[in-house]
Amino acid sequence: MTLPAARIFLPDLRAVERQMTLPLPERVRILRELEFDLEELRDRLLTQGLSAEDAQARALEALVPDPEALRQLGTLHAPLYLRATRSLGDRRLWLLERTALGLATGFVLVVGTAMLLRADLLGDPSPFLWPVIGVGGLLFAAVIAKVFQLWIKRDHHRPRRGLASILTLSGLILGTGIAGTLFDLYRLAAILERAPDRAAILASGWLVRDAALLSVSLLLALAGALAWFILAQWLALVSDAYRRALGLEPDLLWKREET
Repeated sequence: MTLPAARIFLPDLRAVERQMTLPLPERVRILRELEFDLEELRDRLLTQGLSAEDAQARALEALVPDPEALRQLGTLHAPLYLRATRSLGDRRLWLLERTALGLATGFVLVVGTAMLLRADLLGDPSPFLWPVIGVGGLLFAAVIAKVFQLWIKRDHHRPRRGLASILTLSGLILGTGIAGTLFDLYRLAAILERAPDRAAILASGWLVRDAALLSVSLLLALAGALAWFILAQWLALVSDAYRRALGLEPDLLWKREET
């Protein structure tokens, strides 16, 4: 790829970026500031009579941090969560994070079930309601894990990993709710064919049961889709800033993020 003439420091910025361990927003900000300082110092040296090559070399020598400085920079800008848990071992921290996620998911499932009981929607539930609630718990865990990774732990290595699972689980919940409603309707029609005199009682029960199924599935699916949209939009904005800072084409950015 041919680099624009005005951004002659791009190869050096990319070399520096490969040694960084910072979250993406801080990485982009520092790279932009470094490029601005490099270009400003180069222009100043040019006005002092140095050749273009000498001015560029002097600017790089004066401003580009060495690996040790980059390591210290990564330590200085480490997320608060990592600084607070630095004394814990990797294995212990991993177990603590998974335990917290499991407890949070279990708490949400218990609270959601209690709300359905209070609304008297579990007296005669559709058999498809339980899979919807179960997958809803998995959806909650997937969203919380991604939010924790990106915005609390601020681990931006392969940032899009796991994002598609949120949308997939949302679609699975919605599909289960719709399929369950259609199945219950088919079963109701079969029963009414044998006992048409029970139409009023059975139809009213089916209406309440499957209205609850559709309402819960729609609510969970929409919540998951909204979470996916917010996360995807944030990643798109950050990735675009990262791409511009390094002068990368979109296809090269995708390959870089997956490594």
